[in-house]
Amino acid sequence: MERKLGRQWKIAAILGAALLPVCGFGQEPCRAGVRIEGGVTDPTGSAIAGAQVQAASGEKTTTDAAGRFVIPCVPTNSGTITSHADGFTPATAAVGSAPGGVAHVDIQLAIAPVETDVQVTADPTAMDTDSGAGTRTLSTEDIRQLPDDPDDLLLQLQLLASTGGGGSSAATVVVDGFQNGSAMPPKNSIASIRVNPDPFSPEYERSSSDGGRIEITTKPGADLFHGALFLTDSDGSFNATDPFSVTATPAGKRRYGFELSGPVLRKKSGFALALEKRDIDEFNVVNATTLDANGNMAPLQQTVSAPQRLWIASARNDWQISPKDVATISYSANVNNLGNQGVGGLTLAEAGYSSLVSEYDLRLTNVTTLNANLLHETRIGYSWKRTEQTPLSTAPSLQVAGYFLGGGATSQNLNDRERDLEVDDDVMLTRGNHSFKVGAQSLGFFVHNYDPDTFNGAYVFGGGSAPSLDANNHPTGQTTTITAIEQYRRAQFNLPGGNPTTYQLTSGTPLVPFTQRRLALYAEDIIKLTPGLTIATGLRYSFQTSPSSFANFAPRLGLAWSPDKKATWVLHLRAGLFSSPVSLSYPTQVYRLNGIRQQETLVYSPNYSNPLTPIPGSIAVGTRWQFQRSYEQTPSAQVQIGADHDLPHHWHPSVWFTWADGWADSRAVNINSPLVTSSVGVAPDPTAALLAPRPITPNENILESQNSAHTWGTVFWAGIEQKGYKRFTLNLGYWGVNFKSNGGYASAQPQSTYTNKGESSRPDWQSSGALAESDLKLPGKLELSAQFYFHTGIPYNITTGTDANGDGNFNDRPSYASAPGAGVYSTRFGLLTSNTVNGNVPRNLGSMPAVLHTYANISRIFKLNPQDADHARTLTFNVRSANVLNHTNASAVGTVVSSPNLGQSITAETARRVELGVRLAF
Repeated sequence: MERKLGRQWKIAAILGAALLPVCGFGQEPCRAGVRIEGGVTDPTGSAIAGAQVQAASGEKTTTDAAGRFVIPCVPTNSGTITSHADGFTPATAAVGSAPGGVAHVDIQLAIAPVETDVQVTADPTAMDTDSGAGTRTLSTEDIRQLPDDPDDLLLQLQLLASTGGGGSSAATVVVDGFQNGSAMPPKNSIASIRVNPDPFSPEYERSSSDGGRIEITTKPGADLFHGALFLTDSDGSFNATDPFSVTATPAGKRRYGFELSGPVLRKKSGFALALEKRDIDEFNVVNATTLDANGNMAPLQQTVSAPQRLWIASARNDWQISPKDVATISYSANVNNLGNQGVGGLTLAEAGYSSLVSEYDLRLTNVTTLNANLLHETRIGYSWKRTEQTPLSTAPSLQVAGYFLGGGATSQNLNDRERDLEVDDDVMLTRGNHSFKVGAQSLGFFVHNYDPDTFNGAYVFGGGSAPSLDANNHPTGQTTTITAIEQYRRAQFNLPGGNPTTYQLTSGTPLVPFTQRRLALYAEDIIKLTPGLTIATGLRYSFQTSPSSFANFAPRLGLAWSPDKKATWVLHLRAGLFSSPVSLSYPTQVYRLNGIRQQETLVYSPNYSNPLTPIPGSIAVGTRWQFQRSYEQTPSAQVQIGADHDLPHHWHPSVWFTWADGWADSRAVNINSPLVTSSVGVAPDPTAALLAPRPITPNENILESQNSAHTWGTVFWAGIEQKGYKRFTLNLGYWGVNFKSNGGYASAQPQSTYTNKGESSRPDWQSSGALAESDLKLPGKLELSAQFYFHTGIPYNITTGTDANGDGNFNDRPSYASAPGAGVYSTRFGLLTSNTVNGNVPRNLGSMPAVLHTYANISRIFKLNPQDADHARTLTFNVRSANVLNHTNASAVGTVVSSPNLGQSITAETARRVELGVRLAF
């Protein structure tokens, strides 16, 4: 025991260094030098991402996804800079500029062993017009400090992308320019990453508040053989226990693999391979309330193993067909086996499922330099995606609202298959002070979903009005309001008031096949009117099928102006319209439950033993979905203003303000819900609501996907970055999000069809936050990287757990009460009552606890043959940790007003994890 504690204290001491302000290692920047900006391209003019650029005086950096680089400060006597990249011959450029100026350098790397000398002229007003709020470009060195695990890497990149104002899980991952969202490639295959580039470019379909964008560029083949072997291991004794578990959760993770690159035909063709396997032994913790054998409430805490087995691989071949024509073909695979998924919090182990998720991508890119000013690029991609789920139980689902969810998973034997075909074509032309870009983006989704959702049936106990019982469980002749678990207890013992609230059963054909096609055309002209003034104009047009939407025009306009000759200030103004395509989940739901392919029946107050057999008081209602006439892509408008400034010592602050308005956002409305009157203080009568007249047809819910929601608000960003020092970098940022919405996604439904009162509120994804990132060069050639991401808690909706207005939606909200009584609950929001129809408590009143993600990595690189620079061999050791501070990051809280866990955390993200790694590169 003492030995185990000693090992944990040593690890804690190493990681604790990440939390100390190590400002003493700072080094003063040069005070009289030149800022160098430029780009690195191959012989065809294509950008080279991940190329190393180094000044003669030692300063160095790495090109981003667009092949651009910046060296903040180089002494004027430095003379030259040199660039090199795998598969290319190094090139050198002469640097000559007055102190305080900006030199612009374009370097072309040749595959043949030719040295390129470039004379450089200073451009004191060079500007980056492709940056926006929270834009980050991560070099190879930055990527090395990020998590090795693909899921952890994706999470951290999503946290970075959320600085644009969108939800932290809504970012789109784009690999090598392909617009179709992709799974994460192996980290070792990534050359550079750009997060949240300027969304106002007409090349992009989504606005920043609709989710961020993560652009990944993978490594090309090399002209020399290089490779690496790696292993990371996270033993259970290193890791913290889940905060809601009453027993130890010795989670472990092991990841191992290799990478290899080299020539196929020297100086003509190269390849790159990467393969990794990951084995995770994780745990899900059940934190629910059930009944014991005597019908008494009993807390249930279970620790359920959730093993994960993942392997990912990628292969890439680059071929220089001619000096002006380069082709690239790549293949990637991502296969993930997951056990006991869906379990945790209120969901019992029996309601879980095992899952197999796979994605395979075959992609071809061809880049042709037609002349010195004209570039043509074509991309063709084909993807296979599949999600399979196997339930642990085929019994009907059993939900006791606010207490537990048991029975079988409603998804049952889901088997969703998708084939995607993407064809993109871009032409870039530079003429005078104009840079033109036109392109076409085509996507075809061939969906073949097998969705037997709720074919096993689903009971819901939501509580409500019921007969009062005496001590011997006999009716007293009075009525009262009971909780969901009391209703379930009565059902278990066959007592009055024990009928379930509803029983839902879906039947018909599980298979849902359809095809969705999208096409977008765009054109952009970037005009450099003066050395300090650049204007970008553009237009995007898009259409799609399933559902059909054709009139989607999105003009864009941007302006960047530097008022001073040294371009220390850059002011930005951007505006544009956006049309977000209709997600595949929308037509899947509508085509599945159209009343023909599948039929959904909702029985109110059924018999618990034989729910489909009519009994006095039970009422059966059908449900079908449809699109509104002329359902369209989601339109929105954005205006953004910003300012960047270079301070002395190369501190770079930026401030951005964004206004956005989505006037025809998505939501679903039951256009045939019963015409009932709102009330407060009287126990609802579900039978009377169900018997109330409906505007179209009796006993049927017609849920219509509409463009009737409104989402609007603002995003503020302020940040400062420092990368001019030799021994440390620093990036600080804050973003404030303030939106209102009464929908915003397809399944969002108002409490009542006939009133929007209380619906406009914070959207479900809204979260403000702050970040701090730093890389430190420590004594002994140690490198320490630490990142902190703080997010305010997202909103949650408080519900009664039942359906008092008979519209088939269990999103009814409580009302405020003035005095205690039956059905009245004392909460942190005041007295709330479930004795209401269309409650007056506003939507999304609650806020989940704040989330703090903390990462740290300390590493040491050993050069095994320092004398041989052309065949370098290195050995790297590192210790990495996620959730360093072991903060409880709640992922769900209780939301039902009558449950004992209202507003309390019931499940959380993983606790602190520590892993040790070793990597041999050759």
